[in-house]
Amino acid sequence: MTERQQPRLGARAVIVREDKVLLLRAQEPSRSYYFLPGGHVQHGERLQDAVLREVKEETGLETAIVRALGVREFIASRHKRLAQNVPTTHHVVAVIFLCRVVGSGEGHFSCDAGATGVTGMEWVPLCNVARIEVHPPHLKELLMNGLSDPEFRFWPEET
Repeated sequence: MTERQQPRLGARAVIVREDKVLLLRAQEPSRSYYFLPGGHVQHGERLQDAVLREVKEETGLETAIVRALGVREFIASRHKRLAQNVPTTHHVVAVIFLCRVVGSGEGHFSCDAGATGVTGMEWVPLCNVARIEVHPPHLKELLMNGLSDPEFRFWPEET
């Protein structure tokens, strides 16, 4: 009998400060790309607590939640171009939060165990977002168009 696989729940943060967005950077032999800090919600943990914990663990920054921006679903088996070491059984539903840094400091990167290819974090000027590969693509659109739209969005899965 095979074990029943279920989607994981995640929480990720969009952190903008001084016209820059904080992104994690991943490097593969044929490309570099950027994505949001955050990760999996632990059993019994609130989404809001999970995103603050994950950001602190990965970046060393204390943050506060401004508001929820949307929900994103990722089903790896439907993607033509996966990051290295992502199993095709990977399925995550993540809530994306807009957060702000509490206090000062640039933070420091700390890689999660098993996060192969993740090389660091970077404060990317918003004016440079159009020139880099950002995941999910919905995030790139949101950052390029500004974060002023208060509507909560469902970011459909991209393939």
